[in-house]
Amino acid sequence: MSLLSLSWLGLRPVAASPWLLLLVVGASWLLARILAWTYAFYHNGRRLRCFPQPRKQNWFLGHLGLEAQ
Repeated sequence: MSLLSLSWLGLRPVAASPWLLLLVVGASWLLARILAWTYAFYHNGRRLRCFPQPRKQNWFLGHLGLEAQ
């Protein structure tokens, strides 16, 4: 059973304070929100790729009046 303890690594049992638990919960919540936002952005982009892209206007030809409307 002594092999399962972490004392041989130099780690001692630390009482988890409420502030540390709150910090861990807050960091986990923030990470989950960032990952959810990233996935929603990616998923929305994947859905919008099925639409055809409009023809890109050339800035130079548009100023010369040569761009077809």
